[in-house]
Amino acid sequence: ELYACTMREVTAENRANEECASSMAVAIVNADEEKMYDALSRCVSADELAVNAKTRLVDPATQSRSAEAIETRLELKAMGVLQAAAAIAYSLEQELNDPTVQAVQRALSGGAV
Repeated sequence: ELYACTMREVTAENRANEECASSMAVAIVNADEEKMYDALSRCVSADELAVNAKTRLVDPATQSRSAEAIETRLELKAMGVLQAAAAIAYSLEQELNDPTVQAVQRALSGGAV
């Protein structure tokens, strides 16, 4: 569902002919979406799935939904959405750690520099 929400957000923004800066894409990249992708891939390719050292059978409906999520992710990647989101997330992280940005933020909020 996360990939589908991201796709809806991106396509809605594109239809509106605006710049696409999907906040959902940035959020899932920040949440290490690669791990989610790996779990979905394991789910699709396996008859059973180990979660916290417990083996669970995977039903065909879950495998189908996982395959749909992977397909949507691959579309987002082909569109460059996930790569752009990763660049934005990196930039935001760098800003948070930049002492100059921190000083300006403190000055603007009325705090001492």
